[in-house]
Amino acid sequence: MTETELHKKPTPRNSSARFLPYIAIVVAVVLTAAIVFVALYPWPCTVSVNGKDEQVTIRTTLQDAIHEEMRFLTAGNLMAVDGSVIEEGGGTPFTLYVNGKVIEDVDAVVHPDDVIVVEDGVDKVEEFTEERVEVNPPVLMEGTGAVHRYTNVGVAGHALYRTGKTSGIVFEEKTEYQGAEVVRNFNVDTHGDKVIALTFDDGPWEEYTPQILDILRDNEAKGTFFTVGTRVAALPDIVKRASDEGHQICTHTWDHASGSGKGLSLDYMSAEEQLSEVLDGYNAIEQATGREASHVFRAPGGNFTEGTASVLVGIVTSEIGWNIDTNDWQKPGPNVIYDRIMQAEPGNIILMHDGGGDRSQTVEALRNALPKLREQGYRFITIDELLTYAPQEANIADVVAQTVEVA
Repeated sequence: MTETELHKKPTPRNSSARFLPYIAIVVAVVLTAAIVFVALYPWPCTVSVNGKDEQVTIRTTLQDAIHEEMRFLTAGNLMAVDGSVIEEGGGTPFTLYVNGKVIEDVDAVVHPDDVIVVEDGVDKVEEFTEERVEVNPPVLMEGTGAVHRYTNVGVAGHALYRTGKTSGIVFEEKTEYQGAEVVRNFNVDTHGDKVIALTFDDGPWEEYTPQILDILRDNEAKGTFFTVGTRVAALPDIVKRASDEGHQICTHTWDHASGSGKGLSLDYMSAEEQLSEVLDGYNAIEQATGREASHVFRAPGGNFTEGTASVLVGIVTSEIGWNIDTNDWQKPGPNVIYDRIMQAEPGNIILMHDGGGDRSQTVEALRNALPKLREQGYRFITIDELLTYAPQEANIADVVAQTVEVA
């Protein structure tokens, strides 16, 4: 070792430097603990719940904040698509607003000065499927009279149907139309021409329809028979004879609206049933006569409402009532029936029956009345022939096509 090396002093070591890592760790731990403390400590705060100040903490959930108010609330109901109640209390349990906004997450924590409002629950509509289908246009009935003729072609619309997944209920939510169908009711003005339309319902009948056909033939008369389909199917030869002899064969429906129609009215039946009644009646006539059936018809009981008219749009051209009802089905006596027939005036439609039971009084009255009316100059024509006297538009007012919405 040299003298220089012997006299060189060692450099002193900094003893505090070796503690710096430990100090950093301690500081980090303290800061972390402070942050955790600040974050986790339930600092008190004030919020408003339904107008009342409540002392809570920043860790309080909305569910806890409204706990007391929940005792006074009513839940909404689960509703079917038609508005009926499926389950009481099956809707939302309550409605929660925080600072004016609807909040669904009740586990969210409150914030200082939050304004919380909780109200009764609201009804909830069941889940549903939708189907949009084409529907017939609405029908407007105008005027009065024995003839009810479709005179304005409406435009089919669309209906929105909803089917509830829980209830199974099918509900018509909304229907939109473009233009209405118009049925004009009127009496035929023959301008003095002495013509009468003789009409017979509920046949054919094995005993009485042939007798009536004989009387019509002997008096050079034509009639209109509003037949019942089941009777036509049972006695096709009689119907064929009537058609071959120039009489107008129309339908009075398939079975006089029996079943759900109670034998009285198509109005009691579903749309599908009504269509079947008329179309099956047409088919029976065509099978018996070999000719296309007339699309003039008479509704059972003369019940032809806007509802039925709407269903039968495009299926029939006219529904025929009457000006003189002989009420022969009540069997008031042949003289009474005769007197009622003799009240006829030009253009009148007379209602009688060739079916439905004993019609011997009708046969006798008709046999006596027709020669007398012929002596007065009357002729007896079919409904189609009578309608040639009516103006094509039947004096109908113009109908402006416009969107009609039924909600």
